[in-house]
Amino acid sequence: MSAQKFKKAAVIGWPLTHTLSPVIHNHWMAKYGISGVYEKRPVAPDGIADALAAMKAESFSGFNVTVPHKEAIIPHLDKLAPLARLMGAVNTVKIGADGKTTGFNTDGIGLMANLQQNMPSWPKDRPAMVIGAGGAARAAALGLLNENLPFVVITNRTREKAEVIAKDIGRGRMVVVDWEARNDVALTAGLIVNTTVLGMHGNDPLELDISKCAKDTVVYDIVYQPLITPLLADAEARGLRTVTGLGMLVYQAAAAFKVWFDIMPDYDDELRERLEAVFR
Repeated sequence: MSAQKFKKAAVIGWPLTHTLSPVIHNHWMAKYGISGVYEKRPVAPDGIADALAAMKAESFSGFNVTVPHKEAIIPHLDKLAPLARLMGAVNTVKIGADGKTTGFNTDGIGLMANLQQNMPSWPKDRPAMVIGAGGAARAAALGLLNENLPFVVITNRTREKAEVIAKDIGRGRMVVVDWEARNDVALTAGLIVNTTVLGMHGNDPLELDISKCAKDTVVYDIVYQPLITPLLADAEARGLRTVTGLGMLVYQAAAAFKVWFDIMPDYDDELRERLEAVFR
């Protein structure tokens, strides 16, 4: 019997200083006996075509896509899975044995799995509030629309971008509100989800008044660098329940791993300890 073929996967983005994806995927490759490596490849915005050609030439199984390439990668792919098409963004690409590329989006799967695992009792009798209008906001809105909520509110500094999301996927159950009204919306929300980069290392914090939120309100920040963002620190200080972005990263990665290697990996204690050690 011939030796197992060496598998390769990667993450592309610009820059890639913050990524924990190699820690996650290399752990799983070792755990499930896959001979190979997952690496990070910084790719400038004008270098997508060359990077894709290189990974095809090196027989990669696939790769993850992070900011700012999630929309820009689409014209370079051969086809899109239905969810990626609906999302208008790709975070996972499978490279077939024939070199054909298929784009997937596992962000929404990861976002909702993280919420359900860490906060299964979040209040659904009040609207959910999504902050932002990028690919992650679309993922959050799409997942939340499948829950039994009164409606989903979306707000963004550029209102027009939020309106596009509501029009594309809202099905009449999304409400767009002005950025200036975000504090009023927070008062009525059962769940607040920050999908922007506000609060990430090197960026300004998200300015949101949560001082009058109901005590059962859940505040969810998909930023995981730092693990406890200024928004989450504020929420914890006020006794509100919080969800960090680390679980979303792991669960979306698990879905991507399944796309490439047909194995759904576990978020086991060893991986949890490895990731949490990064933040100590």
